[in-house]
Amino acid sequence: MNTDPSEESVSEPEGPHEPAPVPWRIGKLTMIFLAIVAVGFLIKFAVSDEAPVNSLDSTFDVENFPTGALGGQPAPDVSFPLFDGSTFDLGEHLINDRRPVVLNLWASWCFPCRTEMPEFSEVAMANLGVAFVGVAVTDDREAATAFAEEIGAAYPLGIDEDNEVVGSYPYIGLPTTYLISADGTVTHQIQGQITGVALQAFIDYDFGG
Repeated sequence: MNTDPSEESVSEPEGPHEPAPVPWRIGKLTMIFLAIVAVGFLIKFAVSDEAPVNSLDSTFDVENFPTGALGGQPAPDVSFPLFDGSTFDLGEHLINDRRPVVLNLWASWCFPCRTEMPEFSEVAMANLGVAFVGVAVTDDREAATAFAEEIGAAYPLGIDEDNEVVGSYPYIGLPTTYLISADGTVTHQIQGQITGVALQAFIDYDFGG
């Protein structure tokens, strides 16, 4: 039987297909993958040679530790008032006292300084042949005085009121510790919070115990 062509259904030509949307699962998996990569980088950094000094234990290599910007140079002569009413003068100390010096830069607003100082006190009491002194830098005298009274360090604390220490001893962040030999040479600049164990290792190496 003949069919009327006019009765045949004519399909319209299909237009170009739009790209199908990316399934949400793929986006989620991508985010998880990126998160894993980021965590991997953090773990790699944490165990790398660039780990902060406060992660070191008694076996770390002091001999190859960087001495810092002033390492091997004469220690700049500075003086600053102590909270007990006296004055610490580095030049006079080296002439009259003749003990090597651990000079610790801190501030009342510095949380790592608060954590570090009690361990420094223990090391100071165990090394009476070394003079310890701490100086508050870029700090308010009232706040620094209250901090010193609260901490009760076993060594003298003072404040850099005239920015003499800041101008002579460079640092990036606080705390920062300088070790100065009995002949007035800077032996190490230690940037950042360190443990008492690490500090003792530096003292043993730089000052001979």
